[in-house]
Amino acid sequence: MRSIAPEVSVVVEAEGLVLREWRASDVPTMVELFDTEEMDRWTPLPSPFDKTVAGEYVDRAHAARCSGTLQLAITADGGEALGEVLLFSTEHDELCELAYAVGAAHRGRSLGARAVRAVLGLAARAGFGKARLRIAVDNAASRRVAEAAGFSLTPQPLIRRERKGYVLDMTTWERPLDGARDFSLP
Repeated sequence: MRSIAPEVSVVVEAEGLVLREWRASDVPTMVELFDTEEMDRWTPLPSPFDKTVAGEYVDRAHAARCSGTLQLAITADGGEALGEVLLFSTEHDELCELAYAVGAAHRGRSLGARAVRAVLGLAARAGFGKARLRIAVDNAASRRVAEAAGFSLTPQPLIRRERKGYVLDMTTWERPLDGARDFSLP
């Protein structure tokens, strides 16, 4: 598993966004973003997502960085969190996976696609050659994000995931990282 900059704080400025690590001060905003029925259905985030869960999530996000997982708040300017983008290693050295969630009040601004495109350069710089998304068949909004970020649906078989009382059939989307925006850490 590749490690993605565990020794430094990560800030990505691209696509008109500032992606930054979660802070303890984000906890109230995280509750607003993630404690919804829609987030419960489409994401593995705990539900209810209260202040205690949010605080633990921030702590786990910081610890996960050391094992190669980045969980970054999507912001317009480094301030208020609007959603999250994740970048993590997979079972294949050359392949990373991304995930994203945008708060309901902030949709319609292409934040998901812009955040995904913004971290692709970081993934390429970390040595990944290809990026993957796993998207539930019924999640039309997430499919639109994938397409806008340059991903293509693969012919791979559906992956069934059962969690929190939901059964989701997941499609696999991929894109090569050659030509991804160059990125350097501060």
